[in-house]
Amino acid sequence: MVRCTGLFGVKRAPKWVIGVILGTTTLLLGACGSAAYVDSRREAGQNEPVGTSTADMVAICYSKSPATTAQVLKLAESECAKTGRVAQYQREERWTCTAVAPRRVFYSCVAKP
Repeated sequence: MVRCTGLFGVKRAPKWVIGVILGTTTLLLGACGSAAYVDSRREAGQNEPVGTSTADMVAICYSKSPATTAQVLKLAESECAKTGRVAQYQREERWTCTAVAPRRVFYSCVAKP
């Protein structure tokens, strides 16, 4: 009988089990990616935001990836378009939103040129 042991004599799992575990882990981590969203929280029954976004400054939480860069700008432009203005980049902060969307970028809504 052939014994399959790894470091310290511990039995290793068959390759297909390792594949299933790696595949499942990849899928789960991929699902953790979050779409960009405007940080415009409000208290129940109130019209004024308590989040960092206002009509003059849009704050967007997102996860850094090539796909989200265009999504973030498009989201900022759509928020500023509600007041007939355009988005202008201001600054970015790290680890200020959630664990799956740790970055927050700020855009000012300014008059169209």
